[in-house]
Amino acid sequence: MLRKLAALATMVAASVVAPVGSAHADDYSPKIPTQTRIQVVVGDPGQPITIKVGSSANYPTPPEGDIAVRISGQSSSARAARSAAAAPIFSTTVHFVDKTISIEGPRLPKGTYLGTAHLTPDDGDLFLPSSDTTEFRVGAVPGGEGDNNGNLPNTGGPDVMWLLLGGGLLVAGAGGVGFGRRRSAPAAA
Repeated sequence: MLRKLAALATMVAASVVAPVGSAHADDYSPKIPTQTRIQVVVGDPGQPITIKVGSSANYPTPPEGDIAVRISGQSSSARAARSAAAAPIFSTTVHFVDKTISIEGPRLPKGTYLGTAHLTPDDGDLFLPSSDTTEFRVGAVPGGEGDNNGNLPNTGGPDVMWLLLGGGLLVAGAGGVGFGRRRSAPAAA
């Protein structure tokens, strides 16, 4: 009992010497993340492309701001990629308020291109900036390599006949295993 009273006295003395700090909230005001979207609608080579850009946030009103749009050529070599990044084929800035914006882009020859959109919000104290990138091809052969119209590639899946044959073999195998494991009566000697 004496030990418990000594421990209690020590705790009281410690709280008098070093008072417990009060809890208070920090000055924390988080910025809301935004999401920028870019979509490029492609026609035939030599036809103008249509660029659609927009932005959203998890907030009752969407973020307003400037969206910088760039279209550049896509290349496999590092030197060509740096020069394409330095000099885009097309660039513009639009002011986004609430609805998706459509921009008529340049006429592009056959090839692979890169489209980027970067949002700089008007209210930088409330919203964070964001970016989006998309790669697109002009002149891809429909149904050919690289363009499957959003469908899965034809992998040569089985016909219904092969599916039924496989199911029948599965049932026959299960029946054989069941028959083989069946207990037989011991032979009388």
